[in-house]
Amino acid sequence: MARTASSIRYPPALQEALAWLGAAPAADPLRDLAPLRSHLAALAAIDIPPLQRLKILELFQTRAGLTGSAVKPLLLDATLPVPQRLRTVAHGLMHVHEALATGCLKALREVPPDALRRPGRTPQQVCAAGLANLSQLYEIAQFISTPPPPGFWAHAETFYRLAAGEAAPDAVPPAANETAAGMKALLALAAAQPDGFSPREIAFLAAYLQQHAVAVDIRSDAAVAGDDDLWLDAAHAVAPTAMARRRAAPDAALHFSCAALSRVACRHLSQLADGAAPEALGLPREAMSADYRDALARAAAHWDSPRQRRTHRRRHGYRVQVCTHLGQLWQQSGADAGTTEIELTASDWMILNESASGYAIMHVAGALAGLVPGSAIGLRPAADKPWHICVVRWARSENPEHIELGLELLAPRAEAVRIARRTADGEAAPLPALLLPPLAAIKRGEALLTARGLFAPGVFALIHESPGRVQVSECQASHLSMHTACIEIFEFERRRLPD
Repeated sequence: MARTASSIRYPPALQEALAWLGAAPAADPLRDLAPLRSHLAALAAIDIPPLQRLKILELFQTRAGLTGSAVKPLLLDATLPVPQRLRTVAHGLMHVHEALATGCLKALREVPPDALRRPGRTPQQVCAAGLANLSQLYEIAQFISTPPPPGFWAHAETFYRLAAGEAAPDAVPPAANETAAGMKALLALAAAQPDGFSPREIAFLAAYLQQHAVAVDIRSDAAVAGDDDLWLDAAHAVAPTAMARRRAAPDAALHFSCAALSRVACRHLSQLADGAAPEALGLPREAMSADYRDALARAAAHWDSPRQRRTHRRRHGYRVQVCTHLGQLWQQSGADAGTTEIELTASDWMILNESASGYAIMHVAGALAGLVPGSAIGLRPAADKPWHICVVRWARSENPEHIELGLELLAPRAEAVRIARRTADGEAAPLPALLLPPLAAIKRGEALLTARGLFAPGVFALIHESPGRVQVSECQASHLSMHTACIEIFEFERRRLPD
């Protein structure tokens, strides 16, 4: 006697999951994150037919999309160290996307391709859905500067190959499918070195790549790979790596080039500079902002010529003090050497390695907040030494207690000054800045470090205060030598000596 649908007895955990899916979503999608994660974990432990599991996962995918749309905006302004609750929320959403991707991969491995087909679903679409979940996971991981889980790249490559039904380890599927486009976007985001971008910049790049990553060239023959190519060896747990930094193993599975993508990005930047409307280029309205264009320009530079180390790095293990508050650095740099030092918040770090151009450091102890790639910090080996001014080039945090930074040295010392400009309504209030000395090694003259958005061409007054004396110089702003999401550095020329 055949059993009716109503007579089938589902495991209690599955019944609870189905009941939750059948109920209306929470008014606040964030409230769905915990049950979403727990039901997916319970589903993974239940022995049910693969096709039935896949249908249920497709229902969970809709809820995951609603929850992700609520979580991701909360992460766009995340700084290190990421607050515990926000980090927990981010990891929860990462686990959700990992579970959905794993479920898709399990179905692809257990169900014959013909059995997977039904109206609105093909094996290739299951691959594309799995890879889309991995892409979401990777983007969220970059928001909080943490690495993706073990096996991440192996799963991504598996989806890419299964989409075309390829089984040979050296076969490359054709580009004309949704999974290939998703794989190209994922590879290009990794090639842009996202640990050097702020969360908002990463979101800009991820959205850009959804439209334009088709320009990435995945090599069908590794023998034609060039020096500016990158490679992925997921079988040996090697993430995308530039040939310029490390040569690929002879059997490395996947070679790709982002040079054509760089040319597309440079063309868009040129068109935007000429006044083209972002919508006409298929870009969001945010592309009009300097922050967007700066992020795209830096990514294009990495895509065109993957960065390599040009200076020798010496390993060390000595401690230094770090001040992450630019305002306190300005006060400290303006203090008279003979008076009591201005109180500031400094933390203890360990130098991992250093070169002529900067440092890699690891947090040891002390409170800190507000760290993000592109921010300026001060570093000194001892309390009686001057503050070295550095910019954060990359940030990594595998857990809340572990933070590593890559720093570029901007100047071995700095002086606190103010700058003032005349406006149509009169003279504006003086603004704080750090005066950086000339650096012959990089052919940089006298320069000023300010908060982002304060640079303007033209004449300004440079005010240098010291006990009992005020020096004022009339100066001409020259050009921006560096700008990040947080700071600007511009060179200038003095038009006359101080009075």
